[in-house]
Amino acid sequence: MKLYRKLHFLSIAFLFLIFNSCSTKNNNSFIISGSISNLETDYIILSQIENIQTKKTILIDTLKVNKRGKFNAVYFLEPTIYSLTFDNKKTLQLAIDKGQHITIEGNSSEDLIVSGSSDTELLNAYETFRKASLKRLVTTVRDSIKNLKTQQVNEQKITELRTLEVENYKIHLNELVQFVKENMGTSIAIYPTSTRWNNENLIVLEEITTNFQEAHPNLEITKKLLDRVQLLKKTSIGNTITGIKIPDQFNNLIELDSIKGTYTLIDFWASWCPPCRTESTLLNNIYTTYSSKGFNIYGISLDSNKERWLKALKTDNRIWTNVSTVEGFNTAVAKEFGITSLPTNFLINADGKIVASNLHGEKLKAFVEQLYN
Repeated sequence: MKLYRKLHFLSIAFLFLIFNSCSTKNNNSFIISGSISNLETDYIILSQIENIQTKKTILIDTLKVNKRGKFNAVYFLEPTIYSLTFDNKKTLQLAIDKGQHITIEGNSSEDLIVSGSSDTELLNAYETFRKASLKRLVTTVRDSIKNLKTQQVNEQKITELRTLEVENYKIHLNELVQFVKENMGTSIAIYPTSTRWNNENLIVLEEITTNFQEAHPNLEITKKLLDRVQLLKKTSIGNTITGIKIPDQFNNLIELDSIKGTYTLIDFWASWCPPCRTESTLLNNIYTTYSSKGFNIYGISLDSNKERWLKALKTDNRIWTNVSTVEGFNTAVAKEFGITSLPTNFLINADGKIVASNLHGEKLKAFVEQLYN
């Protein structure tokens, strides 16, 4: 009996040494466990969000769920954003750092409570704030536009509200960055927020990424955040845009450099974007007024349906240079300049230097007037 106890003790000690050795070599360990009583399947799918911008995921594992609905697994994986899919229909996004023990409890895939990850809690808090901010600033304006359309009111009022929608969306994005700065520290949960970063907050974003790099110097998502900031710098005021070459509606390859005027507005838009469509009238007015003085527009459509793009060109009387590869947000130049929302524009001078960005409505009109008058 004493021999058995001794051997048992040695076995436990040996296993501890093995686990400790693994942990020493790779301390990025975390645990996922829990109990869900009424799952339809006997497994849960764990995936890693490899690229938050393109939403590319990698299948990591299928967690076995026993007959009592319990599951438990230890992973030696890098801190990043993961997702768990239940019953092939319900997906939870998790921000996981090393050393965390994530527990999921519930009666079904529609009734889940997650605990054990402060980063996931921050990610959920960000999402709650984001939805509330969007509703307060943007959705309410869109609802007002819908109501006015049913009343067949003056189109000028709708145009004003479309401009307000765009301006409020910019405020919304600024609020999100401020939330990250004030609440998220160096949490892994910062990475998903980068999909809504823009070049108007570069100073703050550089501070956020610098702090994140200091806390997580070797993570893959650290590199992605740094790359995101560098990408946004390319479209900040004072930098130069050149070398764009995209086919027009007649399949002629049009170089931006070949049509540049004294000032050129690079306008990212799409037929499915109501504010973009509404702004066509204003752009037409500015173009007609100042094209003789050297003003030009290079309209880049992020449509993925060519027929809709061509129909919008005709309907909106977009008589300036219009180009598209009809690849939506997968358009190479959209990726190169980090375009994640529409409308987005950059005003460049004859040398290709950015003098203004994301000016819309009367602000854009006034800025162009100031340039030529």
